[in-house]
Amino acid sequence: MIRISILLAVLMALPVTATAQDCAAGTRPFDHLGGIACIPEEPQRIVGLHDQQVTLNLIEISAPVVGSHGRLDDGGTPFMRSVDILTGLDFENSGIAYVGSFQAMDFEAIAALAPDLIIGREVDLEDLAKYEAVAPTVLIGSDPANLLGFSRDVADAAGRLETWERLSAAYEANVARARTLLPQLDGMSYAKIQGWDGQLNVFAGYGGLTHVLHDLGMERVPFAQTMADRGVVWGEEVSAEILPELEADYIFDTYTIAYGDTLASPRERMDGIFPAWCDVLTACAEGRYVLLPREVAGDTAFAQLNTLLHLVTTHAARNLPDR
Repeated sequence: MIRISILLAVLMALPVTATAQDCAAGTRPFDHLGGIACIPEEPQRIVGLHDQQVTLNLIEISAPVVGSHGRLDDGGTPFMRSVDILTGLDFENSGIAYVGSFQAMDFEAIAALAPDLIIGREVDLEDLAKYEAVAPTVLIGSDPANLLGFSRDVADAAGRLETWERLSAAYEANVARARTLLPQLDGMSYAKIQGWDGQLNVFAGYGGLTHVLHDLGMERVPFAQTMADRGVVWGEEVSAEILPELEADYIFDTYTIAYGDTLASPRERMDGIFPAWCDVLTACAEGRYVLLPREVAGDTAFAQLNTLLHLVTTHAARNLPDR
């Protein structure tokens, strides 16, 4: 008994770890990239530090967003990319204030909003102390092996996990229906390409698009799988000489609505790299070159995932390859 008492005394004397820290009433500990923060149990005034990846996810789970990162159009007017297209909300009609853009966040504007929670990404770590001086801040990382983990953590921090789980279940049900209706996609190959500044880009992953394609049972071409195996998360510039190695059942490319692309833009960029590229790739030559808007394809809000699911299956059902 004496030994047990001594052991208990020693354990009680040890410093309390961060995971056991006491948070004030109405707050709770939240483990994030910057450590453990005490955040409101029910946040009322949230600032999102990225429009597509944070703010869009907050809006679709009905979280109370008061400020957001954004971008400036050619006329200098701020907008929230993807948010405007998928929700119809902008800085003028949403009650969400513009708080800056990449490398130019307006800390005074953020402070003026009196947020009770700020949510950002790994790239915001450098300025974490500045954000924490304004309000409790959580920075969420992305895991290529668990792409939906990011939006789940955003929902958890915002106190809206139940809503996220409902949306997740609806998406999974949509995937199950798609696989039942179009079982031919299981095991089919795909390549995600893009021409940019005269260079061919091949992608190992492309955010939400990759997630949806894999949920449908589709597989990267070996060239892209090799990229993924050596840790490439997005894409790399490669020589046009490797085009034959991108032979696939489907070829995916993207255009950007926000920055003025037309539906002809992706093909024109590819033509500028190698005019005969479409003849080299059977999928393109046979009409299985699928164009998708980047505002939908790159991230993993459920509005994006469900839209991608419908676009991919509709395109695929129209033109299945002979196998």
